[in-house]
Amino acid sequence: MSKNLNRTLIPLLVLVGGLLLLALGPGAPRAAAADEAWRARYWNNRNLSGDPVVQRDEAEINNDWGGGRPHERINDDNFSVRWTRAVDFSAGNYRFTATMDDGMRVWIDDQLLIDAWTDSQVRTLQADRVLTGGTHNIRIDYFEAGGVAVAKFNWQQIGAAPAGIFTAWKGEYFNNMNLSGQPSFLRDDREINFNWSVGSPAAGIAADQFSVRWTRQLNFPAGTYRFDVFSDDGVRLWVNNQLVIDQWQNQSEGRFSANVTLPAGTIPLRMEYFENQGRAAVSLSWNPPSGSPVTGGTGGVVSTGPWFGEYYNNKNFIGSPTFTRNDAAIDFNWGAGSPGAGIPVDGFAVRWTRNAVVTAGNYRFDVFSDDGIRVWVNNLLIIDQWRDQPAGNFSATISLPSGTIPIRVEYFENTGRAAVALSTTPPLGGATTTPPPTSGLTATVTGTGGARLNIRSLPGGPLTGQQLQPNQTVGLTGFRSADSGWVEIFRPGGGTGWVSARYVTTSIPVSSLAVR
Repeated sequence: MSKNLNRTLIPLLVLVGGLLLLALGPGAPRAAAADEAWRARYWNNRNLSGDPVVQRDEAEINNDWGGGRPHERINDDNFSVRWTRAVDFSAGNYRFTATMDDGMRVWIDDQLLIDAWTDSQVRTLQADRVLTGGTHNIRIDYFEAGGVAVAKFNWQQIGAAPAGIFTAWKGEYFNNMNLSGQPSFLRDDREINFNWSVGSPAAGIAADQFSVRWTRQLNFPAGTYRFDVFSDDGVRLWVNNQLVIDQWQNQSEGRFSANVTLPAGTIPLRMEYFENQGRAAVSLSWNPPSGSPVTGGTGGVVSTGPWFGEYYNNKNFIGSPTFTRNDAAIDFNWGAGSPGAGIPVDGFAVRWTRNAVVTAGNYRFDVFSDDGIRVWVNNLLIIDQWRDQPAGNFSATISLPSGTIPIRVEYFENTGRAAVALSTTPPLGGATTTPPPTSGLTATVTGTGGARLNIRSLPGGPLTGQQLQPNQTVGLTGFRSADSGWVEIFRPGGGTGWVSARYVTTSIPVSSLAVR
């Protein structure tokens, strides 16, 4: 560039900059863009995969392409777009509006705000979010399947940030299932552990078709944590701004978990829940840092010998145990009393861990519990009955190799009687059991409520990731659990699994099946 041209351009740029400052002035509103425009990337597929075909800046997202295309290099149908932008907001409550045909998702600061990733006609969805003052990152994904193509997005401030000091979980309760609009009320929830059954969470909230968002920040030591969620119906959990559990669907008695490695410091947590109809229940708990095998309170591997017991004065293993001790056996009936000094008579939890030397074979584990109980054997969750219950008996059989096996038992007491016991049966014989004839034996999922049925790898054990549809029929292997609460099925696509006998109709009585 010539010196003469420089002499011309520099004063011009200074003048333009000064005019812009005058135009904005000290009274100009915030919500001015930290990025001047949306960064748009277009793909010739519906899932934003591979390299984008077109990249450009766009002043707004206000598109109605009809049956046409956004660019000559883009298909009429089956294309996708991602828009990203950093925007400077004043603190307040904002309503975000998305209009789409077909699918769209909207994230604010990597938190999913609107999720409508399905083929559809033109529709408009809204969601409200309270934002702190400052720059926030917005991301919008969109896909067009066929026919008319529409993608629009905007926002407006609808109020100041809600007042209130929240010392525990900030609960925002909505009279709809998608957390849209203003919450009907806010409250400080000490924990997320609710069983509203067929009732309402509070006055002004319907018994069905409501939703809740809980948020808080907690100080965590560095380590790997297991987060456990129970939900009927939909649930999502973010830990440290990462979506770690996403089960936003109608479901009965859904149990989900995720392992998350966290740095030391203050960690944001957010959980969202919706209730459709029927029972309403949701809970969240997490375990302190642990490795594999399970570690004890001192951070070392639990030694072979007595049970290492960690006793907590809360039901969710939060913080450090009130005390630890070696227990010769898990066989307690505390009645209406306390397990020890510093532990209340209600609302406490215990974790027992040990390593056991076993020979190869099938082992049966039997537990008695009032209230919740979980059992891990060789790092597999074989019994999961984490709920309030009077005098529950449960069992599971697992095949173990020879060697040293880690075992972990977790228990919580809610109210009333406190009692828990564990016993094991030595190898039950050979590694396999001959099943009865299976020709013609079937199980059909009941269609009540339209809920899908989870398939588990063991009775009451870990989920396989597969589900059966209402009224779907599968073959029975001929086996049931000892308590007749579970039946073994042939999984669609191959293999076997276990389903709750409560939610299937079998071609022969469950009691006629052999016990595995």
